[in-house]
Amino acid sequence: MSVDLPELFERATAGKQLDRERIFRPSWFYSIIEDPFWIWCEYYAPPEARVDETTAYQQYLMQQGNEWEDRYVASQFPKAYVIQSRWGEEALRETLSAMLRGEDAISGGALWLLAEEVYGKADVLVRCDDQPSDLGDFYYRVKEIKNSKEVKPYHQLQAAVYNWMLGELQGFRPPTFDIVPKEGETEVEVAYESVAEQMNTFLAQWRAIRDGEQRIEPLGYDSTNSPWRQYANQIIHDRRDITLLPGVGPKTAENWRNLGIKTLDDVLRAGPDGDLGRNPNSDCYYHALAFQQNRPVFRPGESAQIERRERLVHFDVEDTSVLDGELITRPHTYMIGVATPEGETTIWTARGQNDEARMWSDFLDWLGDPKDVALYCWTMYEASKLRQAADDHPNLAERLLAAESALIDLKEQIKHLPYFPVTSYSIKKVAPVCGFHWSQDDVDGQSAQLMYRDWLKTADDSIIRRVEQYNREDVLAMVAVDRYVSALPTEI
Repeated sequence: MSVDLPELFERATAGKQLDRERIFRPSWFYSIIEDPFWIWCEYYAPPEARVDETTAYQQYLMQQGNEWEDRYVASQFPKAYVIQSRWGEEALRETLSAMLRGEDAISGGALWLLAEEVYGKADVLVRCDDQPSDLGDFYYRVKEIKNSKEVKPYHQLQAAVYNWMLGELQGFRPPTFDIVPKEGETEVEVAYESVAEQMNTFLAQWRAIRDGEQRIEPLGYDSTNSPWRQYANQIIHDRRDITLLPGVGPKTAENWRNLGIKTLDDVLRAGPDGDLGRNPNSDCYYHALAFQQNRPVFRPGESAQIERRERLVHFDVEDTSVLDGELITRPHTYMIGVATPEGETTIWTARGQNDEARMWSDFLDWLGDPKDVALYCWTMYEASKLRQAADDHPNLAERLLAAESALIDLKEQIKHLPYFPVTSYSIKKVAPVCGFHWSQDDVDGQSAQLMYRDWLKTADDSIIRRVEQYNREDVLAMVAVDRYVSALPTEI
């Protein structure tokens, strides 16, 4: 059977108009799997609660994915027809026309199946000549391109929907489709039938959410992505939900709820020796008490126990995994910051990866013999950076590894001594309780990598000064936490 454009268009639209508010997008499989509350918010959350928190680094990753897709198509399908229309019926008609012409490959093809309430944009549709379809003596097959080292379940589900829609349009459903991981990784062929049942299950769940048949609750604090993170967190906060407690994720919370423990008040009623279905139970009680009193609390008779040595130094590094193929060709540390207990700071910055050894050497000269130094960091991430530098710069290895031996994780030193009213023990959560606040809302460790890259390209020192300020405030935040905790009385 051969078809013409009007017939294909009718198959795609079933005579309906595209209503984006009511239709499923294959990219939503991630949220259906990880956090269906995000899907619920798309339909039922107040529009004013939507807050886009997409970061510069996330935009960079999306751009990297798009560039990888372009490189792949250009290298593997140099004669591919690229759909010029971005969305809407024009894109659909352009895609269907390219299919009818029998293009060798179609990049960015619009696929609709409005009768089933799904639509999307496939990365590549590849012509195959080993089987006829309604298009002629050929058919098309799906290749989805992902800038990911591993093929994830939601990648497979997304491609499976495209495969299903494509099959309905061309009158032949290919038995397999391909997922193309990030550059250098091996393509994965997936059998459609291996994921079809799961695909249909998740689509049914989406419809139930959309139609109000299934009420979804937030999984936990900071479990929901932008633009609904703040909205979900406010619900969690207002309910005094148990996921406010550090370390209590969705799985633990589900177990607790089955035991009747749903709120911080339930934890407090259970007492420090209560049965919460996990050990140590008392940690949860004292964290809940800190939230109730809105201040840090010690266990009775306990006080701060931060390890001390002759010299005290608070230490933080900035490193980059962002590569550009020219100026940055390997991951490396590009900035080191230290602060003394008196609040005096020093920052060392490498002007590119070839300057890293000089930066580390200058820091080591400043540090001197680390034998009697308490080199405080927040988590032991800095240990991995010292070891990485030792591997990259063998002439400095002995001194770098000696500095590593001086590291003390300040987070572990203050964790539970006292218990803080925080949802996690990240420095960004703990330091504000101690009265410290960062001055730049738009700079973090990820965005700083992009700023470092931009500085190397432009030589605009105003860019790197902002990163240095961020690094300086990170070490001063540790000083502030140290001072605050050390000054707390035993009974608070």
